[in-house]
Amino acid sequence: MDKLQLKETILKRIEKPMIPAREYHAAQFGINPDSDAVQTERLQQAIDRVSSQGGGKLILPAGRYRTGALHLKSKVELHLQCKDTVLAFVNENPELHYPTVFSHWEATPCYNFSPLIYACDAHDIALTGEGVLDGGADAQHWWNWHHQVENAWSADKQDLQLEDRKALRQMNLDGVPVEQRVFGPGHYLRPNFVQTIRCERVLLQGFTLHNSPMWQLNPVMCKSLTVDRVTMSSHGANNDGCDPESCSGVHIVNCRFDTGDDCISLKSGRDRDGRIARVPCEDVLIEHNEFADGHGGVALGSEMSGGIRRVLAMNNRFSSPNLTYALRLKTNARRGGKVEDVILADSVMDHVHGAAVHGTMMYEDGPNGNDLPVFRNITIENITAHGGDYGIFLEAFDAVPITGLVLRNIRIDGVRQPMRSMNWKEPVLEAIEINGKNFPRPCSVRILGVPMEGAQIHASAEYCGGHDACHFNWETSVDGEAWTDAGHGEHLVIPKQAAYVRVTAVDQHDNAETSSSYRVLAEQKYSCKTETHEILMDGKYDRLRLLCRGMLDENDTIIDSEPITRGQLAKMLLPLAAGKRFGAERGAQGYDEAMRIAVGSGFLAQDAQKGSMPNGYVTRQEMATVAMQACGVNYRNASSTMPVCADVDQVSNNYGTNVARALYFGFMKLEPDGCFEPERLVTMGEAAGILNRVADFAGI
Repeated sequence: MDKLQLKETILKRIEKPMIPAREYHAAQFGINPDSDAVQTERLQQAIDRVSSQGGGKLILPAGRYRTGALHLKSKVELHLQCKDTVLAFVNENPELHYPTVFSHWEATPCYNFSPLIYACDAHDIALTGEGVLDGGADAQHWWNWHHQVENAWSADKQDLQLEDRKALRQMNLDGVPVEQRVFGPGHYLRPNFVQTIRCERVLLQGFTLHNSPMWQLNPVMCKSLTVDRVTMSSHGANNDGCDPESCSGVHIVNCRFDTGDDCISLKSGRDRDGRIARVPCEDVLIEHNEFADGHGGVALGSEMSGGIRRVLAMNNRFSSPNLTYALRLKTNARRGGKVEDVILADSVMDHVHGAAVHGTMMYEDGPNGNDLPVFRNITIENITAHGGDYGIFLEAFDAVPITGLVLRNIRIDGVRQPMRSMNWKEPVLEAIEINGKNFPRPCSVRILGVPMEGAQIHASAEYCGGHDACHFNWETSVDGEAWTDAGHGEHLVIPKQAAYVRVTAVDQHDNAETSSSYRVLAEQKYSCKTETHEILMDGKYDRLRLLCRGMLDENDTIIDSEPITRGQLAKMLLPLAAGKRFGAERGAQGYDEAMRIAVGSGFLAQDAQKGSMPNGYVTRQEMATVAMQACGVNYRNASSTMPVCADVDQVSNNYGTNVARALYFGFMKLEPDGCFEPERLVTMGEAAGILNRVADFAGI
């Protein structure tokens, strides 16, 4: 089905609310604008009476109405008449103003504080008008319940919500009856702003939301949902804009998103609960919206265990350099579920921070689960984009490659790395240009082994965006400036008098990519055999590889058992931070300059937690974060997922996700007793091994 047919199919499924053309005014119910009193009771009585009388429009004129939770009822339209109409939700005494109700929290059913605007099992409901919904959240109310880990070097602060979040997730996995999942008073799960559960024909139109406790719009298991001309502007933790969950027939149009998390995030239940319910989010049309700040513009997941299908996002504009990803797919092996039949088309991404397109199965729990997700039949076409870490980043597990992927007519410039294409099965790529280069093409070209005079080395390359055979051309140099042809094929025996070597991979379309320059080591000077297994046996292999790459130089003093300082680590990181710019020139960089580059690249924290820079030492959990920041696969917006290890209780929440990923990618290992030892200092020898594996992964 093409995009126009899909659009027509979706729109035919969506019905507008059928609300009688009767008007009721706030004054009829004793509701007073600008009263200092909390008017929850009168507002709720008005909603109930309008519904009981067959329905109609309840009009709130200009003024500020202080209120607690309001529950919408069938055939009622709550109308904020003008821009000066403000529903101001009180932020004190949540147990009084937000009584416990059945709700969904991060796509898991439970009992919790009432959402600020709530409806359950209603039909034909609407929230409309030009007014403002002010949720009252700020640094002292609601938002202080949760410390969101925004980036790899976030501080480890108290997170009041964390224990309740873990408890609810475990209840989900254990199949605890929903009636026993009671939170609310005495707990710290923040309510969503607007949540409609199992409702039919819902219209949200025209208003502006500010200061949401958590997710702003969260329709759950609704049919026929329209979100039109709504402005969502709230930058608190987890302040997603619009998160339709297991909804069918959704139209999101002409909205503006400026959020503290994902702008739109389609969901369909989490883990065991979602798989049992099996209610997909389907038939979703997203068009003519503006996406400013946020993590993902159009996100799918991560709570998608019931599946997401038939989604069309077209004619949207992504306008902010603070938007991390325009299209975002996120899931893991604990979710299960399928993301399928998705089209992103005809859109402009003025500037993105992370990637124009980002999809991963390594989100949060990553491989730690037995329910593999699926990405299939995803089309991205007619896209222009600028900036970010990546142009296109799409990866899947080996066991479940991405199938039915179509990338067509895409132009992206100004990115640090063009593409990551891991486990794509028979993709279709047409007219793809990133940083002025056509794709598919060779990438991550590197040399395997230790280049020494007379030794045999090997060429390696990935083929980004497809499957094709490459041939290799070798060159050597005596000064790193003038290069001479040295041979062809996957292998090369280093000729005499060569000081540097590099290799170029070329595909059948003459797309070419050249490796970094590797220094050729003198065999007699380093007193080791050229066969790889003998170098490994005497413990020098990692250090020799780092020497060849310019990550060490002859003047560095490496004592394997001594802890490594930040300054020493920063110098070793230079080629990873600056790519081919350094290499043989690395030794000229002092510790201060190396630290500046490492910190500027995000490889090291601005403020060291232990000791002063550059003389402080590095713990194992910090080293895991260094490895993940330097490996070339940047996962932004790290969460507080923890690794599987015997001493997990000693791993800081802000480092947990990166520890888990560093273990998964093999950069670091657990001790024989299953412990990670997060606070143990990293030695020079250990750092050499970790960075060698990181450099191999990054293709340096």
